[in-house]
Amino acid sequence: MNENEQMKRPQSAGPADAEAPAQANATPGTHGSAQYAPPVRPPKRKRHFVLSVLGIAFLLMLLGQIIGEVAILGLRSLLPPLKSSTEFLFQYLSFIGIDAIVLIYCDLWDKDILHSFLGASHRGQKGNTLKLFLLGILVGSVANGLCILVAWLHGDLHFSLGEFPVLYLLCAFLCVLVQSGAEELITRGYMMGALLHRYPAWVAIGVNSLFFAALHLANPGFTLLSFMSIALIGLALSLIAYYMDSLWMCIAIHTAWNFTQNFLFGLPNSGIVAERSVLHLEAARSSFFYNAAFGVEGAAPSLVVELLMGLGALLYVRYRARKEKEDQLV
Repeated sequence: MNENEQMKRPQSAGPADAEAPAQANATPGTHGSAQYAPPVRPPKRKRHFVLSVLGIAFLLMLLGQIIGEVAILGLRSLLPPLKSSTEFLFQYLSFIGIDAIVLIYCDLWDKDILHSFLGASHRGQKGNTLKLFLLGILVGSVANGLCILVAWLHGDLHFSLGEFPVLYLLCAFLCVLVQSGAEELITRGYMMGALLHRYPAWVAIGVNSLFFAALHLANPGFTLLSFMSIALIGLALSLIAYYMDSLWMCIAIHTAWNFTQNFLFGLPNSGIVAERSVLHLEAARSSFFYNAAFGVEGAAPSLVVELLMGLGALLYVRYRARKEKEDQLV
């Protein structure tokens, strides 16, 4: 991080000079708890060059998917025949291979990035707290719900009451958490952390956001507007991860967004439709406010909501900077 970035990005108060040696081992991108000063950027490494990071991320995704699919096949062989709605959950659960391979890779070669996955109480990112995780669940649910509400008010969506299987919904939420967590670990976790070792923040944020959008290119109903929307949500989540020091909040927002539209409202999640949901979608039409094939990410309201999320992160930065300045004057 260059000096200009450090001036723009609000930081927590550092320790006394006697604790300065601890800074060298602090987690990059982490503002930590009160006893840790903002760290110095570690030495540049070839594996943090942008093409290297993209290649490693792709290989981690590919290897993780293979591991996840093999694990799910093994699990299925041990279970009796399941309902198709239960089988659907395995599509989300198979992402556990990506979670595992990213954690293993970072533990072996990028331990400083691994620390950013940990909770604030374990010297992880300062914002990796239960409070911000729960706030992320609220933000993701409300943001997605607002997009759906606009489409419903416009007459694009017609629902009937489905079912409310509590145990199934709990399992579905955990499976979506695995899937959303995997995408966040690979983008806002590994990619962004690695690129911040070598490049300015805008490069790390931009590259991982575009990569995040590219992950959805093969999804049913994908359009240019869908690409713009997913890239924008990637940008908003990157701003939250960078300025609020909270990968956990990003995972929570991502999880709540996917769970709300897929299992509460029965809508396509990036083109993929769940078989059981609290509300059942009777009919849908495409318009400026909704994409019947891809879901809310393929329409204009999601762009507005995502812009508001990114703006919220930036406003939080200004509030924190002003508060720290006021504290210093006291």
